Amino acid sequence: MQLILILILILILILILILILVSLVVLMPLPKDSACASLLRIHDILADLSAHPPPSPSSPSPAAANYPAFRSFAEHIAKLFSEDRLYDVLPRLRLEIEIVRKYDPPVRPALDPYVSMQIGVFSRNFADYEVGHFLNYPDCCIRSFAEDVRYGLDSAHSEELAESGREILVTVAGFVPCSISCGEAHRRGLIAFAGEEEVTKISLLERELSAALPHFHSEYQGHYFEVMRNRSGRLSSRLP
Repeated sequence: MQLILILILILILILILILILVSLVVLMPLPKDSACASLLRIHDILADLSAHPPPSPSSPSPAAANYPAFRSFAEHIAKLFSEDRLYDVLPRLRLEIEIVRKYDPPVRPALDPYVSMQIGVFSRNFADYEVGHFLNYPDCCIRSFAEDVRYGLDSAHSEELAESGREILVTVAGFVPCSISCGEAHRRGLIAFAGEEEVTKISLLERELSAALPHFHSEYQGHYFEVMRNRSGRLSSRLP
């Protein structure tokens, strides 16, 4: 009888330890994605879609099934690859990743604008939610962009930055966070608070990307990041 009680107590202690370990894992903050990891995710999706066979009436493309969060956009990209119209996007994206790896910025730069143009990121043929999910934007930020019509850093972001006591906010060019304190946006390497030293490093990265990856998108010439400064009270869409 005593042996059974001892065994029951041991089992209870083991269960308590398991519960403690599980709670620690749940409460532990998720690791922040590096700038390279964020771009690599996009590269790997494109590489996968490049291998998909073209759809046919008897054999639909698996792209939609594999990427339910952006079904139409995935099918579109797979079709372009099957037509050999995206032969140069993966080499350009790999070059962008290699350049970014040298600088290790706190925020990833915008996807190479040439790649974005070729695959249809700027097209109005696809829902904001599909393109946003492809780019790994958080749902809350996509909703803020699409439903609240926030197409850039605005006065609400500026007020948040002033109240935060931080000096500089850096975001991916083209990404509009729902809030400057959005945890998912920070974790995914889309926004970050930065110091002047990091801003200088980002500026050098932007120049190297511009020289190595020329393109024809007028709004993204030398423009991969957005910078908001607290002390000036103004928004800056270009790095110094």
